[in-house]
Amino acid sequence: MKPAWSDRVAVWPQHLLPQHLLTSLAWRLSTSRRAWVRKPLIAGFRRLFGVNLAEAAEPDPARYASFNAFFTRALAPNARPLADARHRLVSPCDGTVSQLGRITHGQLIQAKDMCFGADALLGSAERARPFADGRFITIYLAPWDYHRVHAPMAGRPVEEWRIPGRLFSVSTRTSRAVPGLFARNERMAVILETEHGPVAVVMVAALLVAGIETVWGGPGERRAPAEPRRRTLQAAPLERGAELGRFHWGSTVIVLTPADFPDWEPDLQPGQRVCMGQSLSA
Repeated sequence: MKPAWSDRVAVWPQHLLPQHLLTSLAWRLSTSRRAWVRKPLIAGFRRLFGVNLAEAAEPDPARYASFNAFFTRALAPNARPLADARHRLVSPCDGTVSQLGRITHGQLIQAKDMCFGADALLGSAERARPFADGRFITIYLAPWDYHRVHAPMAGRPVEEWRIPGRLFSVSTRTSRAVPGLFARNERMAVILETEHGPVAVVMVAALLVAGIETVWGGPGERRAPAEPRRRTLQAAPLERGAELGRFHWGSTVIVLTPADFPDWEPDLQPGQRVCMGQSLSA
């Protein structure tokens, strides 16, 4: 089914925008340490989105060196308790569930009557093969959300793919209007080797997203290269709930699991809010 005419019209200007140029400018602005840039940005953002700094490790907005430092702020200890150990997977981030379900014939649901391929998302059919007939969940991070991403279960990062692409917005309206949105945008995919099999965590960039940082790569590797890049990792194992990476703006996280993993919690539905550490499966 074609996207609704109203959605296509609303999203059409994004096709014409210099997406990467605007994103580069956003990075320069957000990392400025000048008080006349930093303070108004933080104050305006807090007023607009009602950011709750009470749960932040640093609750004083004046102590952040830049807007980006404020945006990627850490949480206070115990602000996001992990679900008990009987739950295999936990949410890797704060956000809203966009879609979830089975990977059917290699396809993930993007929006009503619109799907995209796991092979396109991960960059090849070989990478997608372990997740054939598996499950996926897509979580959208709004601007006001906590923007660090954590390991949904204990595992060792073994492979990373940086895949270049467009930088469309990942809003609900855009996901209804741009076919294959999450497989077209710039993204970073990592495979966690766990005691129950591989788990893929895909961090999808978006318009004004200035980069995707990982704990093993650091801030110097925040952008995808001009060509897809695969890297074998020698990173240390991550405990369940340990930080995996962070967005330098807002975007989307997609988790893929193999067919023999337990199903998602029965009360999880599109549109539902989740917090990092909340149980996703039995």
